[in-house]
Amino acid sequence: MRAVLLGAAVVVLLAGCGSSKPTSTADATLFGRVLAAPSCPVERAGMPCPPRPVAGARVEAVQHGDVVSSTHTDQLGRFQLQLRPGEYLIRATNAGGIASTAQQRTYVRNTGPAQTIRLVVDSGIR
Repeated sequence: MRAVLLGAAVVVLLAGCGSSKPTSTADATLFGRVLAAPSCPVERAGMPCPPRPVAGARVEAVQHGDVVSSTHTDQLGRFQLQLRPGEYLIRATNAGGIASTAQQRTYVRNTGPAQTIRLVVDSGIR
């Protein structure tokens, strides 16, 4: 009886050791940055006025109308989300000041180079 149980256990273990392809449901990382513009009240020739990073902005991944993942940006406006492959609306809301929102549709893949998006919210400077 003991030999039969041991043999069954070996068969079960060996069945799980075969090679398998990665599944398409593996998570992928979406990297991004949230910036605010304009960052100067008046832009002048020769005086660049690039968008500034937004720390603490809320970033959401929306799929089929539901928020499926969210995070906040770091001090440099960077964020990352772990998502399943598929199409998403990525939405960022400015922290503090004017509560403006920027959004972008993107298709997340779990293969190929890392995906990066850039969202620019309104700074409220006029």
